[in-house]
Amino acid sequence: MALIPTYVRRPSAILRIPQAIMQGMSASGFIRQMKGMGLSYRKSLMLSDWRTVGGIEAKKDRIQFVRRDRLPSASVMPDVTWEYGKEFIYKLNTWSRLRPGDELEERTVTLLSDKPLTSLEAEEQISEKWPSFEKYMKERLERVSIAAVYHRIDSPLEEQ
Repeated sequence: MALIPTYVRRPSAILRIPQAIMQGMSASGFIRQMKGMGLSYRKSLMLSDWRTVGGIEAKKDRIQFVRRDRLPSASVMPDVTWEYGKEFIYKLNTWSRLRPGDELEERTVTLLSDKPLTSLEAEEQISEKWPSFEKYMKERLERVSIAAVYHRIDSPLEEQ
């Protein structure tokens, strides 16, 4: 068997992932197949590529178990290739009401940031920005809760 250069292995494997997913292959079966072809590389990186190409969020909802005054680690933030202008994307649930006797209205708000924020900082930023949101100007914000945090990365499939 001819040796395949290391710089070719990962791109070759990534290009084969969509077809493997369409065939219904599991991640471990795909890794075994790549090993047989001499295209394997570090297993954790192969699994990460599998989740990224397949759009699978393995770390979803883990932010709920992080203290509000702590910065979330990379193990809590799923890597996504969404087209946003900032590196960190925070999804927050908000509850507001128009008048004191009305029911609470629940909404989801997205906050973008260039630096990682604690849950508390993200909630405070939404509370500060709430009056400037044109659509919700008359509503009074009652409560804010963080739902998810994502880390934007460049797509491994796009040419650099």
